[in-house]
Amino acid sequence: MKLIKYIKITFAALVIVVSYTGCEKLGPGSLEKPPGADVTIDTIFSSAEYAERVLWYSYRSLRTGILRKGISNGIGQQLQSDITDLSHTFMTWGGVQQFYYTGAISPSNASTLDDSYPEWWLRPLVTLPFVDYPDRGVYTFKAIRNCHVLLENIHKVPDMSTVEMDRLRAEAKTIIAYNMTELFRNYGGLPWIGKAYTPDEDFTNPRMTVEATVDSIVNLLDEAIPDLPWTIPEADKSNWEGRFTQAGAMALKTRLLLFAASPIFNSDEPYVSGDASEQLMSWYGNYDASRYQRAADAAKDLIDQIDMQGGYELEQAETNDVWGYREAFRTGYWERTSSEILIGIRDGYTSAGRWGGSMFDINLNYGGGTGTSEFMRMFPMADGTPITDPSSGWDEAVDPLGSEGTGAARAFSRDPRLYETLQCVNDDWGGETVENWKNQVGSVWAKHVKGPRRTQGSGSTVIRKFMPGFTSGIPVQQSQFPYIRLPEIYLSYAEAMNELDDMSEAYTYINMVRNRVGLDNVEDVGTWTKETLREQILVERVCEFGFEQVRWFDITRHKKADVLSQPLHNVWIEKNVDGTFTYTYPEITTNQRAWWTIFDNKWFLLPFPLNEIQKGYGLVQNPGW
Repeated sequence: MKLIKYIKITFAALVIVVSYTGCEKLGPGSLEKPPGADVTIDTIFSSAEYAERVLWYSYRSLRTGILRKGISNGIGQQLQSDITDLSHTFMTWGGVQQFYYTGAISPSNASTLDDSYPEWWLRPLVTLPFVDYPDRGVYTFKAIRNCHVLLENIHKVPDMSTVEMDRLRAEAKTIIAYNMTELFRNYGGLPWIGKAYTPDEDFTNPRMTVEATVDSIVNLLDEAIPDLPWTIPEADKSNWEGRFTQAGAMALKTRLLLFAASPIFNSDEPYVSGDASEQLMSWYGNYDASRYQRAADAAKDLIDQIDMQGGYELEQAETNDVWGYREAFRTGYWERTSSEILIGIRDGYTSAGRWGGSMFDINLNYGGGTGTSEFMRMFPMADGTPITDPSSGWDEAVDPLGSEGTGAARAFSRDPRLYETLQCVNDDWGGETVENWKNQVGSVWAKHVKGPRRTQGSGSTVIRKFMPGFTSGIPVQQSQFPYIRLPEIYLSYAEAMNELDDMSEAYTYINMVRNRVGLDNVEDVGTWTKETLREQILVERVCEFGFEQVRWFDITRHKKADVLSQPLHNVWIEKNVDGTFTYTYPEITTNQRAWWTIFDNKWFLLPFPLNEIQKGYGLVQNPGW
């Protein structure tokens, strides 16, 4: 039985069938009526193997950012980046276009979105985290309940050592903390589900303040961390890589605390006024720099432990050239064996079919994942100089991607991460040559990128990250989705230290990420203030974590209405008869977003489903909804 091979658990369906019987749900799926009573709690916890399966099933609640047919990622069947400034979808159907771009999400439809869609394999078109859709891979509340069942009953298992019981308890607590963190980043303060409820209990469970929610999750992680292994031992990796470790739990704590310290919650004014803000459920009620100190301390604790114990490090280039830097970067985010993965999500082992059926179709054939001009321009030159610097030599009309020509003629004059993130003209891609100019025909690449189903209005620079080539040049097996990588900890620490007025310390950890791909130190390519360095750190996070489901939360936690309300632009490449290329950057007019006309700050947090509010267990709607 291998966790990383996405265990097919025939018994797992029975795990949910605990001996509790029907009652009103407290949170979607958290108190569900079991289909039968043949399997009881005593049955499940009569052996170590059965008890472990409760935990393995709960690991399914970790949601990948790689599209897989019929299974939800962090937003549904499309990329989360398509609702940011990084990319746009030109699909004329799907949840991003129908619900986000139109601004149609509301409390009334937040639990369906759209469950009545005729193509069953696409239902629902959007999956928000406060609703369980097990058949679409969303198990938030089921996982929380199952983990509490385990915590309350693991002591009954007769053939399990105390050490193993403690580890399973710690993993269960971390899975709960993961799910609560995801809910917190989307909704703010939450009802706290602290046990598996029985039908005869009072399950009135009011929504907590932001402060109480954060403290509750942190306390759970602090309880779990001592009983988790620091790393997965080498001898155990083939079976158990992907389980939570101390480093992973500490990384989750860092992400949570930086989010909590950010302006959406940590401010002298609420992002929107309303009942929830008055009750401090959608912000702290003030600004306090100590919240950044708490985030910095969490990050530094992890960094110091890594320095002492090893086991994690940035992937480094074997050769100091564009190919070495690209390989190091790709290894860091792509491979399961990467030394910088702190939490990796494995929802498949052999995964070739996934790309043909979902990642390729949605993003290449149908028009999703089209990188914007705004995204392309965030990547600096190869030495790290911003393209906005007149000394950089960058020209938007002449080889702006730095990838024209072939072989040694290619300059690769931009940040090496650009070439691993977006398709750039004439680059190598899994044994093929990228031919993404809009007026070309006949190539293998064109069949997928400029086929009849891909609108002519879409741009040329589409997603490359997580997209293996058509041949075996980039392996499609043993991949994973990097939920948290070590560079995030470095950049999060840098952000917190900048907010605490220690720019020198911030430079040190920004540079560790930049230097890995050959960029000069950040202080050598610009003069920074606290405010401009804050913005630069967000750019560094874009270049490092594009398509890794980081950007949306960076936008919301910093309340960047200007980013969500600005019209976006394509990168159009056309090949001329003399073999040169013409680059233009037209404004995107297909699937225009309602946000570009009227943006409301309420979008920084999602609406709770109306039917959950009406259950009367103390859920207060987010302001503006």
